[in-house]
Amino acid sequence: MILTALAIFTNFDKVLEVKLLDAVPSYSDFIVQIESNNAVRSQLDKLKGTKKPDDMAGKPVNQISNEGNKMLPDLGVAPNFSGITHWLNLPPGQTSLTMDQLKDKVVLIDFWTYTCINCLRTLSHVTSWYDKYKDAGFVVVGVHTPEFEFEKNTQNVENAIKQYGINYPVAQDNDYKTWNAYQNHYWPAEYLIDAKGIIRRTHFGEGEYDQMENAIKTLLEEKGASPSAGLVNMPDQTPTQQVSPETYIGSGRMEYYYPDANLKDGTQTFTLSQNIPQNTFSLAGTWMIDAEYSMAQKDAVLEYNFYADKVYLVMRPPQNAKSAAVKVYVDGKLADEKNAGIDVKNGIVTIESDRLYNLVDQKGNYSNHVLRLEFADGISVYAFTFG
Repeated sequence: MILTALAIFTNFDKVLEVKLLDAVPSYSDFIVQIESNNAVRSQLDKLKGTKKPDDMAGKPVNQISNEGNKMLPDLGVAPNFSGITHWLNLPPGQTSLTMDQLKDKVVLIDFWTYTCINCLRTLSHVTSWYDKYKDAGFVVVGVHTPEFEFEKNTQNVENAIKQYGINYPVAQDNDYKTWNAYQNHYWPAEYLIDAKGIIRRTHFGEGEYDQMENAIKTLLEEKGASPSAGLVNMPDQTPTQQVSPETYIGSGRMEYYYPDANLKDGTQTFTLSQNIPQNTFSLAGTWMIDAEYSMAQKDAVLEYNFYADKVYLVMRPPQNAKSAAVKVYVDGKLADEKNAGIDVKNGIVTIESDRLYNLVDQKGNYSNHVLRLEFADGISVYAFTFG
């Protein structure tokens, strides 16, 4: 019970659910079915002391009913935005946004965070939908809910907005209040809301882009609009094979370090393990281990035995330097044009900001390799993800 309480307090329960969703895509449907049960909802409300607002009409969020369009059921009134730290990308003179202001619009709420590769692969579809249907009365609100502490930085989020061509409003949900209002558990997560403010479709994780776009068009037609014909022509970049798992390098969520699974906090000197098993990593040199990240010190090296097409790593530059370098090796050779990620030039990636870096790109070739990274002092390493 104590471990469960700590997991909930640190939001580690959300991480576990995301991993389960990646491994078993049908898990989200199973959870929705359970949470939609009236008896379950009633007991949860009693335990949490929840009192439904009058305008909910007895239909809590995520409760699926048989009313209306069976393909786009009534899932309850969309909660208002709550506890937003900053609103970004709003029109000049506007300082905030409410669900009441969005009535008569079809709205997509997209929960994301800018270092999440699953979110970024989804983001290109979301931005394209907005650009295509905004003139027909479609609005996207990106709710940026951070996973790491540095993602709370407004400038970092603004940089990501520019980098990924986001033209719709973005809400910084640094305290998870809107996340909790929607009873959300996932990055990315999408809630499609009709012109009356009712949630009509949800989707968690990647994929099903055509289904979501068709749902957007249906709700626009429902309110009398005439959306553009056809669908956005964009490839689905969801991995087609089982790849190495998301791997945290901070002690709080570390589980794939070899040979000990995880490490204690503090500055330590390591010796690289030989023949590390697939989906594990090992360290060499001196590292400062923290709950959220590990910081490279003298002669710091990390090796990871991975299976994937692409490898990504969340990193931060040293606090006292604008940038620092990491050498990238694949199977003992400097990464080259055959396998280097987009952020790697001549075998080196320059860490100049707090973000996700693409280290390996094998152009669609899912395979097993050993990645070796040699770090300059002071670089902080957070988490690997794979594609």
